[in-house]
Amino acid sequence: MPKSTDVPSCLRDFNAVFEKLSYRHGWGDVYVDFIDYSVACFLNTGDVKVSDYLKKKYGKDYEYFKQLFAEWIKAQHKQLNQGKQWYDTLGIFYEVIASSSKASHLGQFFTPPDVVDMLTMITSGKAKEGGRQRIADPCSGSGRMLVSFHAHFPGNYCFAADVDNICTKMTALNMMLHGCEGQAVCMNSLDPDDWRFGYAVNPWIREFGGLPHLARIEKEQCFQWQGFQADKANFEKKTAEAKIKAAVEKVTVKAEPMVGKFGQLSFL
Repeated sequence: MPKSTDVPSCLRDFNAVFEKLSYRHGWGDVYVDFIDYSVACFLNTGDVKVSDYLKKKYGKDYEYFKQLFAEWIKAQHKQLNQGKQWYDTLGIFYEVIASSSKASHLGQFFTPPDVVDMLTMITSGKAKEGGRQRIADPCSGSGRMLVSFHAHFPGNYCFAADVDNICTKMTALNMMLHGCEGQAVCMNSLDPDDWRFGYAVNPWIREFGGLPHLARIEKEQCFQWQGFQADKANFEKKTAEAKIKAAVEKVTVKAEPMVGKFGQLSFL
């Protein structure tokens, strides 16, 4: 179990429930399954496959997921009520269990919150509240950068991408709880065609009266993928045009005027 000294005091109640599950099922597995459980809770369509799988896997222990979910929301709510502009409960606890050799397969650590806020202010440029600007993070981790940006400049549209599926889901959940609007997708930002899955974050939040929610999207609905494909098509077009131009120049014989030895004008 994570040592109590390694867990922030505000997450002790969350950790107490987590221990009841991880005692028999393993730290890493329980955390991954909790993230899947939470995503299923907020999906506009739900996810029967996930709930059925977890009920079968955990049996009576499945009920602990409801308690864990409640403690997560409580911890998040408490921190925001105490004056924090944003708080990454999921990312912080992820780092606690990832530091253990028993959950080393999670294996990531995220940018510290104070550094995140500093980077937000450095990179914000002409950002403004309600500007409806598009903000992208191609390697989102737990979503801290975009959540911080939204906290300082709400009302913009956020795009998140990460090659790790758990990070993508954490990002979607963090963005959703903080009221962000945007998309969180699992893809390789260096390879536009390597698209795996994605969510629209709070797409109908205005119609739903502020109720947080997620909706699955396909790659054709992903604005990042669309932009990458447009750039790719434009690059391929320019490359093809350049090749054609080079080929034409190679086979074209240029006539150059020359003055012959007898002084007459020649094109030899």
